[in-house]
Amino acid sequence: MNLKSKNSYKELKTIFVIVLILTFIFGFNDNSPSFILKNWLLNLVYVFILVCLVVLFNVLGYKLTAKYLGSGVDIKLWHQHKFEKEFSLKNIPGYIISPVLGILVALFSNGRLFFTPVSTFHIKDYNVYGRKFPKLTYFNHGLIAVGGLFFSFVLMMFFKILTLEKGVSMSSWFILWNLLPFSELPGARIFFASRVMYLFSLIFFLSNIFFIKTLSVISSLVISFFFSIVLAIVYFYFVEYMKA
Repeated sequence: MNLKSKNSYKELKTIFVIVLILTFIFGFNDNSPSFILKNWLLNLVYVFILVCLVVLFNVLGYKLTAKYLGSGVDIKLWHQHKFEKEFSLKNIPGYIISPVLGILVALFSNGRLFFTPVSTFHIKDYNVYGRKFPKLTYFNHGLIAVGGLFFSFVLMMFFKILTLEKGVSMSSWFILWNLLPFSELPGARIFFASRVMYLFSLIFFLSNIFFIKTLSVISSLVISFFFSIVLAIVYFYFVEYMKA
């Protein structure tokens, strides 16, 4: 097995682990008044299928955007390096601020709260000659993060059109938590790439998540886009342009 195949196999295993973690988070509570193993397992399978779609679209968004920018990405667990080191009791706080936190939140809330930032990506920063900057800029990193979340958003809209409310809810939670400007999460990459891009993305995604519950897909898109544009322009003019 050559190095490229080995890395691809490792990435596939990572994606599968991400799917399993999210399946547990979303499928732990099947919202039944009483526990029936058969119903719980059927719900878990249904959730597994939806999670596969959520993760697939998110990964596809990252990879296609990176490819368009002349680079590539590897999907990894959030804080994966903590699991690759030798286990130590001193590192327990570090292990908790990782995908483990989502599992703990699901357990202690009896599956009623969903903490979904379990994955991120590593950028393969190739030298691409013939453009102004041979390597990707922080702005490019932000665009890759937006690309992944936008693909997740597109899937959320498809779920809404198909009236798959569970799919809409899962996509919403996935996008919401990944917008956090923290650590290596996509939200942090967008935030440090451009405050304007982060504000636009934040308002656009959050307002769509809010409006999609009561409005049609088109109405939600139009209203959210309008709010995002206006607030981004106002922020740029009064905060960045006027202080420059």
